[in-house]
Amino acid sequence: MTWSKPESRSIGLFTDLRLFSEALELASQHEYITKNYLMEELAQRVKGLLTVEKQSSRGIEDLIRESKSFGWLIQTKRGIKETAEFKYSITGSGKRVIKIYHESKQSFLKILTAKMHELYTIPGWFVHRLWTINPQGQGEVVIPIPPRNWSSPSMKWRDNKWTHNLKEQTVRGLTDINRVCKGSFPVKEDDWILQVKFAWERLSNLKQRKVSQTSGEKLPSEKRKIETYKPRLRLAMAMREAAVKLLFSSIPPNSKKSDFTTKKDPLAPRTYMAWCPRLEALALIFYTDVHPLIPGRLIFPTSVFRKDAPTKSFEPFDSIQTPDGEKLYLHRPSWESMRERFLRILEQEHQKAYARRGSLYVPLLDLRDEVCRQLRLSADDFDEFIGMLLRESLRSDSRMSISVETDIREDQRSAHRLIRRPVVINGTPHSLIAITGV
Repeated sequence: MTWSKPESRSIGLFTDLRLFSEALELASQHEYITKNYLMEELAQRVKGLLTVEKQSSRGIEDLIRESKSFGWLIQTKRGIKETAEFKYSITGSGKRVIKIYHESKQSFLKILTAKMHELYTIPGWFVHRLWTINPQGQGEVVIPIPPRNWSSPSMKWRDNKWTHNLKEQTVRGLTDINRVCKGSFPVKEDDWILQVKFAWERLSNLKQRKVSQTSGEKLPSEKRKIETYKPRLRLAMAMREAAVKLLFSSIPPNSKKSDFTTKKDPLAPRTYMAWCPRLEALALIFYTDVHPLIPGRLIFPTSVFRKDAPTKSFEPFDSIQTPDGEKLYLHRPSWESMRERFLRILEQEHQKAYARRGSLYVPLLDLRDEVCRQLRLSADDFDEFIGMLLRESLRSDSRMSISVETDIREDQRSAHRLIRRPVVINGTPHSLIAITGV
């Protein structure tokens, strides 16, 4: 049996799923909305530890298109003038969904998950594929990057041949992962090298990007071309492209049976990058790009397919099933059942970070990543549980002291760290934590 062919592969490339509820809220308050109105009205928001002032034109177009596909918005007649904008009105289904959102964010996300699975098939299939890739490791998968201690100076754009050094770093990336996360990347070395080389050559043959001009500049097109590239960045992109091809094609690794009747792969590297944060926001997976021990993107499921619930900590998702009839279950443990293990692992990881850094305040996001990894928690559950511990620590009879801060240290200011999903407590992103007296 095979998975249903996706009705669409055109996923919106925005990753903040709050945009759906906010757009519907605005639509419910007016006779109609337009693209420009949404661009003006959708609030400033936080992405990781950065502030996003406004949404892109492409992002708003994707938001409207997907909301229409879900049956929440409908296009009305265009204005009289030829240049007038399209207008969109909320449907009856959209009104019911926004009402549910006000009652329960979790219920809204389940509806959104079901809609995405119905349209794209990816939510359920991706979770199942993770378990297929590494069943012994609870679905843990790693997308490799070049070794962290390898660097290379910028190169001329045309100096882009596949070299022995690039091959060596590609093999090292595979070796590092197999050493620290056995089973998380079950790909043969020769297949890995071949796919990375193919991706490198494809990227090397792309047209040179051009430097954007200021209003006062009038440079010829040839002089605006970017003359150099960074080999490490290009190799990382090639490795990601190759890994997505090898792990998330229609045929699972080390198998000959396709998951779909169509030969077209369900995921492309570009859409994979949009799906990871979406699936994390839906509490189906967790992922991190900056785990200190893992050279690559670590992905693991916080959900599982079974005939019956594994334990009382799993919540059924009846509308998403495998072709064999196994039902999706979300890991949703109660605070009471998780408190002791959560506190113990949090304190252990804090001590390790304290020993490495020599500072009582350590990066909260690093602790979050490892605690969630060991307990298979979603990021939302971690936020809730750390909030519980903070309130508990404030009681007069509490022996422990937990403090969190919003400051961003210098070592947290690199681009990939600034866009990490923050730990949100009482609506505010936090980045540092200190624990004593446990």
